[in-house]
Amino acid sequence: MNRSLHSPARTVASLILMTLLGGIIQMAPAAGVSLPIDEPGFEADGSWRFGQSGVGVDGFFGKAHRDYIDAGFVDILPDRGMLFAYNNGPQHDLFQVLTATVAANTTYTLSIIAIDPTFADPFPGGELRLGYLSATATPTCDYGLHLMTPISVNAPLPENGPDVDDGYETWAYTFVTGPAPHGLGRPLRIEVLGGGGVQSLFDNVRLEARTATPAEINSASRAVSEPPKLTPVVVMFGDSTTDRGMPKFVEKQLDALITSDLQRPTVINAGKGFDNATSALKRLQKDVLAHKPDIVTVSFGLNDTGGRKPDQFKESLQQIIKVLQEADIEVVLMTSTPFNNDQHGWGKQFQELGGLDEYMDREFCERMRSLADGKEVLLCDLHAIFTKAFKRDADLINKVISEDGVHLTDAGYILAAEHIAPVIHALLSDQATDSAEEN
Repeated sequence: MNRSLHSPARTVASLILMTLLGGIIQMAPAAGVSLPIDEPGFEADGSWRFGQSGVGVDGFFGKAHRDYIDAGFVDILPDRGMLFAYNNGPQHDLFQVLTATVAANTTYTLSIIAIDPTFADPFPGGELRLGYLSATATPTCDYGLHLMTPISVNAPLPENGPDVDDGYETWAYTFVTGPAPHGLGRPLRIEVLGGGGVQSLFDNVRLEARTATPAEINSASRAVSEPPKLTPVVVMFGDSTTDRGMPKFVEKQLDALITSDLQRPTVINAGKGFDNATSALKRLQKDVLAHKPDIVTVSFGLNDTGGRKPDQFKESLQQIIKVLQEADIEVVLMTSTPFNNDQHGWGKQFQELGGLDEYMDREFCERMRSLADGKEVLLCDLHAIFTKAFKRDADLINKVISEDGVHLTDAGYILAAEHIAPVIHALLSDQATDSAEEN
């Protein structure tokens, strides 16, 4: 059922792949051959690893999934049930390093089956990546780095219908290497990314390699000869409010502000649900520093409030700031957006402390404000911005904060992004000016 974007091409005469498979230099395959992937159907644990903060490989049982089996899905271990890769957010990612290595003059087709199990067609999307392992870094440290750029992508959204319990589609990404590709001979790495705040499933990963056509090789060669653009990197580090969509709205707002390609950044989502400033320290290396960012926004406090440890919150923030500054990274602290006391489940628990949101503002947001000096550490005081807006319009709180009393609606993300993006834009402009003066 996998639909490749390219049919097998004729052999490019006498092309030799400078790649070691089993210690032997091999000829390029004329027709597509499948490269070995451990547990391509996710039927067992161990081969796939978490790239960042993923929910990971999980089982979905309770139904036969006959529609999937009829579509050609692989059920390698039927006694364990039909397993899938389960994603529930943009940071829920898996990766695997292969025994196959990067080859020259090769076309790779990486495919997967994307499944929408929710019956309502809200599938948020996702992404497939093909990269390679560097000579020195561990697989985890290399996650998200050394990626190939696909020459074509076919990733239709799965749709549920009246006769199908769950919709599914085959995604296919095509990559081409030239005569001297980056990472030649290094182990290939597959990455599977989730794509949003609702459930999505993936199954049947396949990677096919064949000899690239002359036209594909020429295209790849031209791409290699062109100097890469130095794209600034912004990482947004935070809890579920970040995870659920903050970077997407900030990036859109930046696109409206920025006119120079030299300043247009890649914005990376490093949010994680249920995270607090202290637990976030454990993932600072792999989720933030591994991306080599120029700017990092830091936003915690919502979950810290539930833990009621204000001094530990401040100490953890100080450690985060110290690590980032030692790596020469610009830091922007962002206070948490407000709770809606009337809607959130903690509301009654904090009444004796003056109110849930009032307690967070007094004990946590205020400590974050004290760490921002306006020079080395900037502040975007989202809590104050939202609170001021609520005073002008009392009904606004129900428009920008969802019914759970804490997470933002799209309108809330837009309001936040309108204030975050200008701060990031100013930093990017300063960095571009400094770089121009140095050159």
